[in-house]
Amino acid sequence: MPTRTITSVREWKVAPNIASPLGSLEALSTITRFAVDEPIYLSGEPAEFWYRIVSGACRTCAFTFDGSRQIVDFLRPGDLFGYDAEDMHSFSVEAIVSGTTVAPYLRHCAERVADFDPHVARRIREWAFESVSRVQRRMLILGRATALGKVSSFLLEMADRFRARSVGPVTLPMSRYDIADYLAMAVETVSRALTSLRERSVIQLEGPRRMQNRDRRALEQASESSTSDARARPPSASSQREHDRQVDASDVGIVGALRATLVAPS
Repeated sequence: MPTRTITSVREWKVAPNIASPLGSLEALSTITRFAVDEPIYLSGEPAEFWYRIVSGACRTCAFTFDGSRQIVDFLRPGDLFGYDAEDMHSFSVEAIVSGTTVAPYLRHCAERVADFDPHVARRIREWAFESVSRVQRRMLILGRATALGKVSSFLLEMADRFRARSVGPVTLPMSRYDIADYLAMAVETVSRALTSLRERSVIQLEGPRRMQNRDRRALEQASESSTSDARARPPSASSQREHDRQVDASDVGIVGALRATLVAPS
């Protein structure tokens, strides 16, 4: 469906302040809880708040005129988002984990605190730079020559970002449809790449969203692959047509989304 442009009304529920590197700015915030697929805000709404994820995870996405969805970022606990350069949000942000909690900060208050508190200003800049780095990494992932390379690069990045411990399995909060919309691929292609990695014993799938990296070096090598995966089944004609349609329809949307996301607060 097309991007909504109406303003939603949300009542922020008061809760105890939470520990945060934002220090004095936390005194101005409250937190609220979101269900899966519930929007924190929509594209076209006034950019009156900045936000920080306290728990759970979110996706940043946009919709093309034909209704196709493009996901440009996944957000984990601690990420700051919503600091658009314009007065209106360029993207929508939706929860992808049940019970995701978010702390909002009134934009003009946050900017005022940052003007007088060097610690807060430095932390906000660090978050902005981290956001730019994620966009740059995504551009590299999209530039991979093969579907296997794209999926492998994605798994490496998400494992580093969402792993709870330095070793052991990682629970990915996003669905395979989310992964497909992030990589601008058909979901069938994503599934084939995951199956290929599993059959090679590079990864172990412990459910639809739980992954164990069994051979990181092999996964890194797969992320650099420059030829088609010979062990993956060739796509059907219908799947290939759908993939080509998605890629053609999303080219303009991807480029515009990446350019807009690169804008960081001053």
